[in-house]
Amino acid sequence: MNVLVFDSEAYGVEYLLWRSSDDTVLARGSVTGIGGRTAILKHQVGVETTHQLVEEIASCRSAIKWIVNSITDGKIGALKELSEIEAVGHRVAHGASKYTEPSLVTAEVIDDIADFADFAPKHNPFNLEGIKAAKSVLADVPHVAVFDTSYYMTLTPRAYLYGLPYKYYSQYGVRKYGFHGPSHRYASERACLLAGLPFERARIISVHLGRGASVTATLGGRCVETSMGFSPLEGLVMETRSGDVDPEAIIYIMGKEELSLRTLSDVLHRRSGVLGLAGLGDFGEVVAKAKQGDERAKNALEVFTHSVRKYLGAFLLELGGLDVLVFTAFMAEGYPIVRKMVCEGLEFVGIKLDEEINNSVVDAEGEISAQDSQVKIYTVPHNEELIIARRVYKALKGNPL
Repeated sequence: MNVLVFDSEAYGVEYLLWRSSDDTVLARGSVTGIGGRTAILKHQVGVETTHQLVEEIASCRSAIKWIVNSITDGKIGALKELSEIEAVGHRVAHGASKYTEPSLVTAEVIDDIADFADFAPKHNPFNLEGIKAAKSVLADVPHVAVFDTSYYMTLTPRAYLYGLPYKYYSQYGVRKYGFHGPSHRYASERACLLAGLPFERARIISVHLGRGASVTATLGGRCVETSMGFSPLEGLVMETRSGDVDPEAIIYIMGKEELSLRTLSDVLHRRSGVLGLAGLGDFGEVVAKAKQGDERAKNALEVFTHSVRKYLGAFLLELGGLDVLVFTAFMAEGYPIVRKMVCEGLEFVGIKLDEEINNSVVDAEGEISAQDSQVKIYTVPHNEELIIARRVYKALKGNPL
């Protein structure tokens, strides 16, 4: 079965084409700049050089049509015919407590994704736009939604309930949900495979450091804790998101600045985090400036990695020890200094990097732990689309997930 996966977000669409018979990624890529004159399609077939195309793309539907045309293009395509695409998977951020497994996209599922946009207004509407666009272009194949939140439905009440009046949970569903589920699951399973440990018995902490950032603890193949909560805003300091902030501080700022809820949301989601602290526009620039001694950039990087360390320490206690620590997503994959700052001084809990190896592993998979480290430490390039493809296949074949 050939499964095409879409991850439709505000910044664009990522995709992956996977063949189940030999577990092979046939093509992958992304479209960015939708709505402008210079939308860019980066399209890679197998392990070949990435093709880069530029067009004026007005909508998500046009972007997905462009992707499908490229996949079946005679020169740069991975398939000969459109009919070779046999199923489509979609990453959806929020499924609330209702969706614990991949679900065939029906009218009810579409309505629910729209309803759950109240929980994830920065994600679900774009996920839904991608689903509708893909169904219009690929109308004759099954479409399956895989929800970020489903990985966290194994959390117990002590982990998912907030210290708020219970009616807010019982009436409105206010609880910790967690996000980046497919990414954490893929990185954890892959790291266990590299370490020669069974995923179902290992104690794992996975650290996803992308545009959004989160830490997840997995024990016995089940998630037991995670840093993101009711929304993807809670938890770590992120690229442009604030992460944990005293609610009273937010109320105070609202009063001082006379901010509307819409403006406050924009501040917390888009103008905060590492870039907000550093006053810069790119994470790579923050790292470079920090190395040059820029005080604001150094502080921003330290605040960021300190927030990771806090959750790492808390989750170590929850797991009762650690077998595997795995880093994924671009801020962890591409910047060895981030991994070093997170792991520094943690030898007393068995976490010890090999600094030379760590510096050599950039945007690649590899073990970065020292030989005498009690905990196996890995960097695994994020590949949530691959695990979505596998779960779509299993769901359609009726296999246990």
